[in-house]
Amino acid sequence: MQQVLAACGAAFVSVEADGATWRIGNEKIQKTVAWRDGEGLRLRALEHRVTGKKWRPLQFDHEAAGDEFLFHWNESALSGCRASALESARAEADERSVTLALALQVDESLDVTLYQRVYAELAVIEQWLEIAPRRGGTLSRVAPLTLGVADLDAPTLHWVRGLQNHGAGMPERGPYPAYRLCSEPLGELHLHSGLRSTWHEIPWFVLQGAAGGEGLFVGLSYSGRWSATARSRGRGATLELFSDGYATPLRPGERWSSPVSFLGFFCGDLDDAAHAQHAYVRCAVVPPTPEDFPWVQYNTWFAHLVDIDETILRPEAELAARLGVEVFVIDAGWWEPSCRTSDNFTTGLGVWRPSAEKFPGGLPAFGDFVRSLGMKFGVWVEPERVDLRQEGTWRLDWLARHRDAIISPPWPPDTVSGWLCFGHPEVQAWAIDWISRLVSDVGADWLKWDSNWWGVCTCAHHGHSATDGEFHQVQGVHRVMCELRRRFPYLIIENCAGGGVRSDFAMLAHTHITWLHDASTPSRRVRFHLAGATHPFPPELCNTWIVDAEDEPLTEPTTPRHQIDAILRSRMFGAFGLSARLMHWTEDAFQAMQKAIAQYKRLRPLLKSGDFYHLLPQIDLQCPDLDLQGRWEAYAVIAADRSQGTVWVFRDPKGEPGRRLHLRGLDAMRTYAVTDIDAARTVRRSGAALMEQGLAIDLGEHISALLLLEAEP
Repeated sequence: MQQVLAACGAAFVSVEADGATWRIGNEKIQKTVAWRDGEGLRLRALEHRVTGKKWRPLQFDHEAAGDEFLFHWNESALSGCRASALESARAEADERSVTLALALQVDESLDVTLYQRVYAELAVIEQWLEIAPRRGGTLSRVAPLTLGVADLDAPTLHWVRGLQNHGAGMPERGPYPAYRLCSEPLGELHLHSGLRSTWHEIPWFVLQGAAGGEGLFVGLSYSGRWSATARSRGRGATLELFSDGYATPLRPGERWSSPVSFLGFFCGDLDDAAHAQHAYVRCAVVPPTPEDFPWVQYNTWFAHLVDIDETILRPEAELAARLGVEVFVIDAGWWEPSCRTSDNFTTGLGVWRPSAEKFPGGLPAFGDFVRSLGMKFGVWVEPERVDLRQEGTWRLDWLARHRDAIISPPWPPDTVSGWLCFGHPEVQAWAIDWISRLVSDVGADWLKWDSNWWGVCTCAHHGHSATDGEFHQVQGVHRVMCELRRRFPYLIIENCAGGGVRSDFAMLAHTHITWLHDASTPSRRVRFHLAGATHPFPPELCNTWIVDAEDEPLTEPTTPRHQIDAILRSRMFGAFGLSARLMHWTEDAFQAMQKAIAQYKRLRPLLKSGDFYHLLPQIDLQCPDLDLQGRWEAYAVIAADRSQGTVWVFRDPKGEPGRRLHLRGLDAMRTYAVTDIDAARTVRRSGAALMEQGLAIDLGEHISALLLLEAEP
């Protein structure tokens, strides 16, 4: 006999008659935990209610495992199984979800509340901790959710690599690493973030048995360093995912909340895991966006670096408007005394006063000019860094220091900059104040937030201790972003950190889109980034641009139209933008871009809500040439109701001109009209035929195709 404690739509929390066994779930997912004296709090079962699959906790030495969480207190590991008392259990519901809160006494010195939350229609459960010590001590390495399940025969672990040390860097030889999908039979793996949250790896992991089918994924929503350990244990697996890089002293009665971990279920392959993950990110993580988002962007950076002024940018804006661009973003270099040389955007950071020399009419007036062309207006900022040679409204006492030395990035070499401690409440207030004034003064619709360095502050008088500066730094950044969104509900905030090394789920909870990678050429590299990133992240969040490049020229009349189309389409299954000197483009390139933007706007609602498919494996690019070795790539987005879809196809010019491509996600019983927009040719096939027999594609001399699918009534 169960009693429902809270409900929201299909989501519920219930308790059994014993008063010590709870279930939380919905029609897709269910988790059962139980309290037993002498055993603490343990997992009893995980159930994928769509398929009926149940995962039992692992058995160690004939004892049930099932630790729900793990953390280190005064360097000792503590878990839910170490809890000595259950103090209370409560459940509540809001308009979207239900939450179960279990208050425990752990090791007789800590009050720990475990929170579990499930949304009405998602196959995902969130979990986090609130810790309040009865005696002072130091907290570190917190895993808000640990996983230990049986019934995973010969498990495989899948994950996606991060940017690997530098936004635009590339190893001299070997596999190209950034956003590479990795899959390994699980023995014992130790993975970590590296210096920043997505420097080495992305904190999202998929576990699946050798037979495929049922699987689980686990992620961590944290913008600092983290580490993970995954092990195969008999016919099961364990996974521990820690927020790391801090040791937080807590006083008696002080309350500390952990980052959020999440656990999800899927049935099928990695695309099915991605569909469940995308639904979670869209519904529960990213702030709401307008219906016509992501907007087509023009950004000044790769076109002009810091050499910008009204005279240069007015004709660019006029051409961008003719193309159909929706937001014009001025990147670094709009302030004084910003230089005009190279990519030195550090000069003047922290002053944040628009340059009268570059914008004699004023930056607000230039924003008005952009809006008069029918576009929105945006600006770039890097709030966490300042130019130490310039006098600004920031204070020297706010600079982050490591062991009394100012954290001063060595790059660019001709500047001297410092890192601000955003753990300091005064720094947060300062950032909120000047960014709010900037957004109001220029009427910004888009704010590109960059962060081109990293250091850990050890100043104990900045609102944190000497050992948890990183935790407070990222929390402070989130607080500033949260307040900006409260003040300016219409404002789009783009997450950009040194080329994408902080593209994590906690940042996505406070921003609307993320810049993937500074390395924006050649097109096959951009597609490689998107192929990997679209597993943990929905495609509409993955920002990429078309840029001028020597190896893919849009300024040369000899560049064939089919190559131009391939360059443009390589960015169309993410967020679509460009950063190029439009006045130098050929008329053919300009017309192709106009057409591509119009197509993107028609496809955008589908991209934002549909299921993304990797129809072929991610290409195994090798450094330094990133040669496709004759292979093909294909990606698709299919509507949730299977009524329509889009397929992007790319081939290496050195490869075969034709092949058969098996589509996915269609309704087997319906007939689809498949239109190749280049050939203006339509064929009709059943969904079953397109998936089972495949679609014969002959590109001839072309190197890409854009196919539109429409289900007939």
